Amino acid sequence: MKPAFVAIFLILSSVTLLAGETNQCEAVMVEGMSISFTNSHSSMTVTAGKEFERKYSWAGDSRIVIMQPRKKRWYGSLGMYNPGGFIKGELEQWKEHDGIKRFVVEEGQRHFTNTDEVIKWIHQGSGKPENLDYIYNDSGLVVGVDKQPRSLEERANSDFPGTLEVDVWQIYINGKKPTKLEGSKNQSISVYYPPTYNMETVNPPSQPVDNFNQ
Repeated sequence: MKPAFVAIFLILSSVTLLAGETNQCEAVMVEGMSISFTNSHSSMTVTAGKEFERKYSWAGDSRIVIMQPRKKRWYGSLGMYNPGGFIKGELEQWKEHDGIKRFVVEEGQRHFTNTDEVIKWIHQGSGKPENLDYIYNDSGLVVGVDKQPRSLEERANSDFPGTLEVDVWQIYINGKKPTKLEGSKNQSISVYYPPTYNMETVNPPSQPVDNFNQ
């Protein structure tokens, strides 16, 4: 096989693989979409770039992350994430800002069959105020942010890298967004949907999704 042909084949294979991952991934955002919100820990704006690029803006500056699509469901999510690998002096993906050097970020759809399950899921684990303090609107957009350590002074004096955690989830009930959720905070979340957005309804997974276990 000629080298030029091999190179072309590898390029086409990579493009096909990326397209397949994009189609499989249960994303929340489309290119140009932005979400701004404030919870008890911080204010944050998340903006979607091309495919898996996400920009996180807080405290007067922004940082970009290239997300990784999940290959299989992880606690119900078939979305995307980036665990923010960090090795001091060797692997530092972000220039320090607001005492933050590292990130742990997630995004994905969450599929349920009833609102009772939705509310139960929102208020457990990461959703608790002492963690990412999830807030949500009536259409089922759930967001949360946290910084560890919590104060800038602690982050500046800690041996552990200051870490930003951000979650973005979209709730679907039998493939449709809810229209009313108890405890929603619509005023705390602002969303810009570009004209290309077309995910008011989606095809629900063929098998029931367990959002509480791996």
